[in-house]
Amino acid sequence: MEQKNYRNFSYLFFIFALFCALLTSIKVAMSSDFWIDDKVARLFAHVPKAVIPFFIQVTEMGDKKGIGVVALLALAWLLLKQRNYVGAGALALSVAIGNEVSKLLKNLFVRPRPDLEHLVDVKSYSFPSGHAMVGMIVYFMIAYLLMEEAKSKSAKITIAVITAILLLLIGASRIVLQVHYPSDVLGGYALGYIWVVIWILIYNYFKKRQN
Repeated sequence: MEQKNYRNFSYLFFIFALFCALLTSIKVAMSSDFWIDDKVARLFAHVPKAVIPFFIQVTEMGDKKGIGVVALLALAWLLLKQRNYVGAGALALSVAIGNEVSKLLKNLFVRPRPDLEHLVDVKSYSFPSGHAMVGMIVYFMIAYLLMEEAKSKSAKITIAVITAILLLLIGASRIVLQVHYPSDVLGGYALGYIWVVIWILIYNYFKKRQN
C-alpha cells in the first residue's frame, strides 16, 4: 500500500513538473511577464548583505566545478565500492547530456539576464537556470542511488531532506545573486526533474536486464 501511494505521488509530481516546464517555456518564448518574478524577487530583495558570501559559496555547488567534483566522487563510490556500473553509466550520461541540453535550451530561448547588478560572473542566457536544472539532475540522481542502498526508512528520509534543502538553496542563490529570474529557477527545476526521472527509468530498465 505504501509503495502504491509513493508511485501515485511520483506520477502527480511528474505531471506537475511537466506543467511547470511547459508553462514557463511557453511564457518565456512569448516574452510574457511572470507574477512570481515580481513577487518572489521582492522577497529576496530584503536578504541582508551579510549573507551574500554564503550564497556565493552555495551557488558554487551548482556550477561546473562543484557539479564535476560531486559527480566524480559519486562515480568513484558507484564503481569502486558498490560495483554499480549501470548506475555509474546512468549518472554520467544523465549529467553530461543534461548539461548540453541546458545549454541548447538557453540558446533556443535567448532570454536576457535580469537588468540588475550581477553579484557573480555570468556569460550565458537566463532561461532555464543551468544551476537549477543540472543541479536537480546530479543531486537527485545521486540521492536516488544513495536511497537505493540505504537500509532504514529514516536514512532515506534524511537523504531526501538534505537533497531538497541543497537544491532549494542553490536555486535561491541564483535569485539572491541577481543573475536569474525566479521563473528561470522554476523552469530549471521542472526540466531537470523530468530529465532525471527519464534517466532513472532507463537505469531501472537496464538494471533489471542485468540481473
